[in-house]
Parts: sequence; C-alpha cells; structure tokens
Amino acid sequence: MVFVCGYHHNRKSWATADVAYHGCATVLYLSASVLLALVTIGWSQPDNMFFLIYQLDIAAVVFSFLTTLLYFTHTIFSALRWKTY
Repeated sequence: MVFVCGYHHNRKSWATADVAYHGCATVLYLSASVLLALVTIGWSQPDNMFFLIYQLDIAAVVFSFLTTLLYFTHTIFSALRWKTY
C-alpha cells in the first residue's frame, strides 16, 4: 500500500524493505510448498475414502508452487527497481 499510495517518495529504504520482505516470503513459501509436496507424495496410495483429500492436496501443492513463483518474480523485479535508486 505504501507504493500504491506514493508514500515512499522514491526512498531507497522502502525498496530495500520490499526486496527483503518478498525474498523472505519466497523462501518461506518454497519451504512450505516442498513440505506439502512431500506429505502429498507420502499419500501416493490413498484409500477411496481419502481420495478427495488427496486431490485437494495435489491442487494445494500446485497453487503453492505457483504462489512461490509469483513471489520470486516479484522479488526479482523489486531487486531491479532497488538497483535503479
């Protein structure tokens, strides 16, 4: 919201905070995605009763990796913007 509202006034400290925040978020999302994928792989032979939960876990893994990719992309663009200050 700081960037959207224009309160940052092109200060390098805000760009640094943006890169640091999204870099940390990328690492945390990646670790959570890998752990979720590991748990889902452990369920490779689900019962019929838990098949819906297994399918939901697969969808969660896909979307968690997609979210990680988007955070990583935003981190790269934030770092490029940070270098221009």
